[in-house]
Amino acid sequence: MKTDSLLGFVAGAALGALAGILFAPAAGDETRKKIMESASEGYDEAKEQAEELSHKAQVRYRYARREMNALKKSLMEQGADLKEEARKVLMEKLDKLEKTLSQNEEVDDQPQEA
Repeated sequence: MKTDSLLGFVAGAALGALAGILFAPAAGDETRKKIMESASEGYDEAKEQAEELSHKAQVRYRYARREMNALKKSLMEQGADLKEEARKVLMEKLDKLEKTLSQNEEVDDQPQEA
């Protein structure tokens, strides 16, 4: 992944800088100062990367949330349309059934020829 490569690069750069400082000829105080500066730089770089990743995650979250809300709205509208269509079909069938029953009652009410 990109993140793994980036973290590996930052860690490798920090270790390389640390190794360069440790093996360079310098006094103990000076070496400790350089190590602290390198550690501080590494920390700052890692903090920047974390903030950038956090920002990217927030942007992606907002985008996904917006897409999900749009999909939800669309599905609700489709559901309402289907509900209305089903209601119309049901009403048509009930009307047809009522007419059929009404016709059967008229036939039943007529005198039978013997």
